Amino acid sequence: MMVLLFWLAAVSLVHIYVGYEALLRLAVRLLRPERRPWSDYQPSLSLLLTVHDEEQQIIPRLEDILAQDYQKLEIVVASDGSKDRTDELVRSFAAAHLECSIRLVALTSQGGKSAAQNQAVPLLKGEVVVLTDAAARFAPGFLARMAAAYDDPSVGGVGGQVAFREDGSDIARGQGRYWRSEMTIRDCESCLGILAIASGQAMSFRRSLFRPLPEHVGDDCIIPLDVVASGARMLHEPEAIAYDVNETATGREIKVRARMTARNWQGTWRHPQLLSPLRHPGYALALWSHKLMRWLSPLFLALLGVTSLLLADRPFYGFVLTLGLAFAALAAAGVWGRGRQGTFWRIAGLAWAFLVAQLGFLLGLWRVARGQKIFAYNTGQHLM
Repeated sequence: MMVLLFWLAAVSLVHIYVGYEALLRLAVRLLRPERRPWSDYQPSLSLLLTVHDEEQQIIPRLEDILAQDYQKLEIVVASDGSKDRTDELVRSFAAAHLECSIRLVALTSQGGKSAAQNQAVPLLKGEVVVLTDAAARFAPGFLARMAAAYDDPSVGGVGGQVAFREDGSDIARGQGRYWRSEMTIRDCESCLGILAIASGQAMSFRRSLFRPLPEHVGDDCIIPLDVVASGARMLHEPEAIAYDVNETATGREIKVRARMTARNWQGTWRHPQLLSPLRHPGYALALWSHKLMRWLSPLFLALLGVTSLLLADRPFYGFVLTLGLAFAALAAAGVWGRGRQGTFWRIAGLAWAFLVAQLGFLLGLWRVARGQKIFAYNTGQHLM
């Protein structure tokens, strides 16, 4: 039994972090799916910017959006109970740009991002809704690239390419490697017609497909699932690029990953039919491999460690245990040697960043097991 559990954990971890991406790359190479040709199609867009207390970011963000120079565009700012000058600044900016359609939806109390979106989306007028946040910035042509995909009536949602600016820290380097792999996986899934994920700062969907969001579930999780459950397709558009800044402090990174894991785990299980290999084999493969198994990876790591310890009297399993202990020591060195230069310290930092991600996943799963629901992130509000 211990041997069986060891190999279950080992094969699962290899599949999560190496095998699935390799499988997708091979499938794309063998099947050679055709890339969608470029189109100049321009549907009407409603860009929804959901914010809370963003007085430092809001004006630069609005200026960045206007620089897209997309003609059929309305901009709606949903202010989720902001207590600073965010609302005042939006009103002033809108008054100074009367030639543009800029509106403020000011909510009196903070209910969380999903609750704010539920109130704002019914007020939108565009054929396509684009979601973003205050910290993101769009590369030139982002909106045009995003909109062009809707020339195909089978397309119900489009996610953009997210790039995170690195500050040289170990956490940032780890995130950079993670996101490069993540974007590759999404592009392959999109080519194969099994994509069901997007990023909330660079995501769009047909307004007609919107369903009210569960307030404890993230938009970037549930909206793509709603789109594919309706029979439409999600696409990844690698040339629609959005830049963002990620958390690089260890404590904050763990909290962000825990929040993401808890909200998205609960959201993914709201569409159990998509997780069934008999009903939707492609989506099931993608959702289990790309999402659920990855969030379970700290449990697989723990199982691998325990079984290798119990089997350590056998040479192979003892060797695996030694490798695990060496990796833990390398991660510890990454903490101690933060900021040091050299190949060894860079590898050690990446090992530490990997363990930080695992801690975040584990904390998120713990919150799910306790039945916690996260509504408003920045207040740390966990409601039962």
